Amino acid sequence: MLAISLVLLSDSLVIISAIICAHNPDAKRLDRVFQALTRQTLPQSEWEAVLVDNASSPELAGDLMAWHPAGRVLREKTTGLTHARLKAIEEAQGDLLVFVDDDCLLEPDYLAQTKDLFHKNPFMGMAGGYGRAEYEVPPPAWMTPSLRQYHLDMPPPQFDQKLIYARVQPILGPWFPVGAGMAIRRQLAVGYAQSIRSDSVALGLGRSGKVLSGAEDLDMGIHAIRQGFAIGKSQDLRFVHVVPKFRLELDYMLRLIYLSQYSTERLLVHRGWHKALPLTAPSWWQKTKARIGCARRHSAEDRCWQALARGKVDGLSGAAPDPRFCK
Repeated sequence: MLAISLVLLSDSLVIISAIICAHNPDAKRLDRVFQALTRQTLPQSEWEAVLVDNASSPELAGDLMAWHPAGRVLREKTTGLTHARLKAIEEAQGDLLVFVDDDCLLEPDYLAQTKDLFHKNPFMGMAGGYGRAEYEVPPPAWMTPSLRQYHLDMPPPQFDQKLIYARVQPILGPWFPVGAGMAIRRQLAVGYAQSIRSDSVALGLGRSGKVLSGAEDLDMGIHAIRQGFAIGKSQDLRFVHVVPKFRLELDYMLRLIYLSQYSTERLLVHRGWHKALPLTAPSWWQKTKARIGCARRHSAEDRCWQALARGKVDGLSGAAPDPRFCK
């Protein structure tokens, strides 16, 4: 009976909880997030809007969510995206939880399409969409399309199948939903939250202040698959990711790339989906350094790929993250 309750949407009026977790957010960008939500075609009676103030200083005003009849502000004093999401999961009323980043503008039909996707595909446990970056200034020439994906600049693939998904390993691939706009069944999210309450590795995932860690969305995906559900992406789900100028700077990119990769590998080892590497630097790392550094050793692009390789090795080996990338 538990499986049946997980795959069917309940008869409750609140079908979706749109959740925004924010730590010292930019006021103008946050207002644009709210404006995008006000334009949703799904009737407001079918969804609630929840803002989690994650240890902002000063605290976010309690009336920020007055634009929605079921809007509210929650407080989470422990800094970190994972802690903020746990607070939201604990308080959310919807059958589906949609995590909206504080710089993510959902297309007007996003919530309606999310409701439709989960209703038509009861095997889906978690799903996301495709982003288009809105840059405050043009990206530098060295920022290739592959690097732009770190800013969620991800055009949908060129094939007819709108929904792509996976139910088993490998979990990583074009079907994996990113955290911005990610939707998950509430019962799965509750189970995930209960499973990590005393898990220091899992609780340390996700951004925390200026530390650009990640992989908290990956951990939710692993949980969904282990519960027998699929995870995927739909071309019907679209959003815009607002990218300010400072996120295009090389120092920011190096920190983002290193910690994203480090967090991913650290989590996969922790969950038993990767074999850990020995702490001593493997020959693979030496070969990787030589390969990515031979052509343009000091170029910005090469430094980005070196940061990725370094993050992979450090995460797999269980080493502490390099403090140069944790400022």
